[in-house]
Amino acid sequence: MKQAKLTTLLLVVMMTSTFFTSCKMGKGGDSTGQDSTKTAVDSASLPDLKGDANINLATRFYAGISKEGINMTAEDSKAWDSYSKEIKRLLDISYQTRTKLDTLAHDDFSDIREKVDLVFYPFSGADFLYPITLFPNADTYVLSGLEKTGTPFSGDVKTNYAQYESYRKALSTFLRSSYFITKDMANDLDNEMIDGVCPVIAMLMATAGYEIISIQNMKFDENGKLTPSDGTSNVIQFKFFRSGSKHEQTLCYVSGNVIDGGFDNNYKKFIETTFPDHTVATYLKAASYLMHQSNFSTIRDHIVDYSQYLLEDDSGIPYRFLADKFDITLYGIYKRPLRVFTDACIQPDLDQAYKDNADKVKPLTFQIGYNKPSNLLCARRKAAK
Repeated sequence: MKQAKLTTLLLVVMMTSTFFTSCKMGKGGDSTGQDSTKTAVDSASLPDLKGDANINLATRFYAGISKEGINMTAEDSKAWDSYSKEIKRLLDISYQTRTKLDTLAHDDFSDIREKVDLVFYPFSGADFLYPITLFPNADTYVLSGLEKTGTPFSGDVKTNYAQYESYRKALSTFLRSSYFITKDMANDLDNEMIDGVCPVIAMLMATAGYEIISIQNMKFDENGKLTPSDGTSNVIQFKFFRSGSKHEQTLCYVSGNVIDGGFDNNYKKFIETTFPDHTVATYLKAASYLMHQSNFSTIRDHIVDYSQYLLEDDSGIPYRFLADKFDITLYGIYKRPLRVFTDACIQPDLDQAYKDNADKVKPLTFQIGYNKPSNLLCARRKAAK
């Protein structure tokens, strides 16, 4: 049996306003708990937010949260019950890690949470959960990766085992290990059931207690401005809010290669013209050591030049590009990268920094990223002299 069609979600709201808002609203709550670092604002003066009923019905269904309102056969309903149980089991594994990360961020990065209004997360894939855990109060999140944007829930909800299994398979490694594997995503996020990151991001929003207002295809013009697109594009935009909150947030996923020579000029222009007007935190996790290579120098330089804060593991930007420009706090234990990566990824200077600052290195009580034990680097831009 088919659910009534969820109509024209790609063009739910044709945004005529700019991508970023200058209004800073009171922001409370995150994907794991309440964050108290923001100064309270009288929420009574803010407009109520309303999610799109059809979108959120579908996201809650695929997130294994609720099948209410979905017409299903008894067989499909039983399969969904089994799927829901498995998704909840996987989410619990992820939740345990993210709870510890949230506690660390609350204790050590509260100053960053207070100031940041734009989070940049290249090499992210469909990972919505970790940036929203670290920086729950930002206005805007810019994610990017090689994976296609995909289409929102623009047709019937598919109530069959094959659809459930496609979501379980796409999310299994990520929810267990904190990162997506690029070669797996090439199949898991590009098939008859899931055609890109969009439906997965939408589903993850539901699991974290967020409601979607709209999903829309966008594009960068030659001046780097983000504008609505009538057709398919390499940019997709979510407007969303945490249930019970009056703080509207925006997530933009950009599909494309950021290798030198393949980095879209309009996307670069967007970064160059937009980021200087915001307080930017860049997050890098399981980034395949790409920015250790000379042919990823442009994206590396843009991050260093336009970020006030940087949070990463050793697979992100090499330590040598950060040490002179940022005050750095080290966490966990640095060890050789996994054998699947070459010796060129080893950082003797980062290893030495861990040794020289052994009495200042802070513990990391959970695994995040590739290595176990894990490492984390928090960089705050040095004040101009």
